[in-house]
Amino acid sequence: MRLGKLAGLGLFLFTIVLAGNFSASGQDTSAADGAIKERLAGFLKAYNSRSAATLSDFFTDNARLIDVDNRVIQGKGEIAKQFATGFAVSSNYTLESTIESIRYISDDVAQVEGISTLKAPNEAAIVNRFTTLVSKKNNVWKLAEIRDLPSAPEDVLPADRLKELEWMIGDWVDQKGDMKIYTSVKWGENKAYLTRTTSYNAGEPDSYSSLMVLGYDGQSGQIRSWQFDSNGGRGEAVWNRATDDSWILHASGCQANGSPNSMTQVVTIAGKDAFTTRSYDRIIGGEIAPDLDLVTLVRKAPAVGGAPAVKPAVTTPAR
Repeated sequence: MRLGKLAGLGLFLFTIVLAGNFSASGQDTSAADGAIKERLAGFLKAYNSRSAATLSDFFTDNARLIDVDNRVIQGKGEIAKQFATGFAVSSNYTLESTIESIRYISDDVAQVEGISTLKAPNEAAIVNRFTTLVSKKNNVWKLAEIRDLPSAPEDVLPADRLKELEWMIGDWVDQKGDMKIYTSVKWGENKAYLTRTTSYNAGEPDSYSSLMVLGYDGQSGQIRSWQFDSNGGRGEAVWNRATDDSWILHASGCQANGSPNSMTQVVTIAGKDAFTTRSYDRIIGGEIAPDLDLVTLVRKAPAVGGAPAVKPAVTTPAR
């Protein structure tokens, strides 16, 4: 489940993996499993429709919500207020979850465990583990407690960590002035990383190209990129989300002779099929360099017949 991001909690799109179908008293729980899954699926539907009043009906009168910091919301009425507050904030997040087990403490009480995921376009997924107690009264299963637990790093798929940059996938071009830039961004295998290949003035005497690999660094907990260019230079950068549609890159590297390069770059989405970059605080070859004017790249539509309209090239280091 999830308290926090929506000031609500996460519930689930259900994929059930059950070790057994028997209660503490040894009774077959197949019918109870189905009833719990149906009840929780109804809760999920209400959650994603952002209906606080409907959600509160799924809880017992004394239900509790407990987040990863052990903050507790007690009682059906307070839970309804929490959802109402969260849903009042505009959000594109929707909730999915996987239930890993249902364990019966008694014939009328069960513990549900699993993983919940909040997802939104161009946003990194928010993943937590959860345990939920459900109890049956008057033949209806209700939520008695939901507790968020920290998610293990391996629970978060690489593609979910990089979701906020998925908009980059495709072919891009900028041909203003003397500089002709062609860029192609693709998913790597298993969507564990992105590759960006960029060429500059391809086929001309001053042409060069670069390759960037962009991924999640589990050691630092950051999105990072590593890049190499055809002149023998290399660089790396940390990507920090600045706003809903912009990122700040702090990049450093060196030229082939080892002299240092560094810069700060701002990447901004400029509509469905365009983005801009602006670079400043530039050090090139150990010397202060002027800021770079705004560069706008537009998405290149595929050619007729499905072939790429722009020949993919190779990604830009700090230059």
